[in-house]
Amino acid sequence: MTDQHPAQHPDQHPAQHPDQHPAQQAAEHPVRDIEEIEESESGTGEAPAADLLAAEPRRARPGLLRWGAAALVLLLTGAGAAFAVTAPERTDLPGLRTPNDGRYAFAPLSLPPLPPGRPAFTSAGSAGHHYADLRQLLLPMPKGATPVVLPGRGAGNPAPTGASPSAGATASPKPTATPSAPTTPAGSPTGARPADGLVGKVGCTDYAARDLHPAQVTALLTEAACRSAAERVWTGPDGTRAELWLLRFGSGDEAGAFYLKAASDDPIELPGLKDVDNGFVQLNAMTASALRATAKTAGPGQDPVGRVAYLRVGDVYALVALTNPKGVPAQAFRQVTMDQDDLLQ
Repeated sequence: MTDQHPAQHPDQHPAQHPDQHPAQQAAEHPVRDIEEIEESESGTGEAPAADLLAAEPRRARPGLLRWGAAALVLLLTGAGAAFAVTAPERTDLPGLRTPNDGRYAFAPLSLPPLPPGRPAFTSAGSAGHHYADLRQLLLPMPKGATPVVLPGRGAGNPAPTGASPSAGATASPKPTATPSAPTTPAGSPTGARPADGLVGKVGCTDYAARDLHPAQVTALLTEAACRSAAERVWTGPDGTRAELWLLRFGSGDEAGAFYLKAASDDPIELPGLKDVDNGFVQLNAMTASALRATAKTAGPGQDPVGRVAYLRVGDVYALVALTNPKGVPAQAFRQVTMDQDDLLQ
């Protein structure tokens, strides 16, 4: 009887014979099959190039975009708010407006030009002389003020063309006017024309006429050899009348001699002035000053109705007189006096 064997499936490996040698079994199963199995199990095999190219791109994160837009809006809003707060004047902002303490609004101050070759007053070679146009050394009117023309003064002595209303800067290196240095006591009590030939200046006798004792003041001006004078009168927006005078002398000694005697004079409109604390106004160390005020006071602050400052800076004597029937604010008087002193430095 013949032995029958079961049919073997084509994919089925033949059963290993128990007596088969291991080397023979390894020959039937190549090494390459084992390597392929290890690569498939470990996942270290390289993906086909087609799979890399076909990889889906990363999607944008909508949350990140929203946060970036919010940060940009916040930055722009903050910048706009900062500009809106800092651009206007402080006093224009609601809740920050401060009450007016009596000070005036002046245009930026600057020193006038000098004649060619002449030094500034603060220079070592000036010998205490002011060579600039005396009218341009007068403090200009503040904003809102009205000029006052005194009787017999003509057009009120306007400053020459090109003058800069301005204190606190150095003299311009490019002068617009070239007045010569004074050599004779013109503009003196004799009524002669000023030596520097500047038309429109008042004479020294005009200053004497404002005093209760004009003859005595005229004699003082003659003795000290007053060379020229300039004045400016205006009424401020608060109704305060300001009268400013500058007198130029041949030297600081002559100006000082007149200052010592004139600092106790009595203006016609303000008789009976009394001395006040000279530390009330902090002036430059180069300035000799005397302050006086009326005994009569008025207004809510009981301010004097008249305040006067006498200054001597080098060869120039200055008078600052402020009057107001409702009282002259202390801040206004201090401001005008200090600004006029700055222009003379």
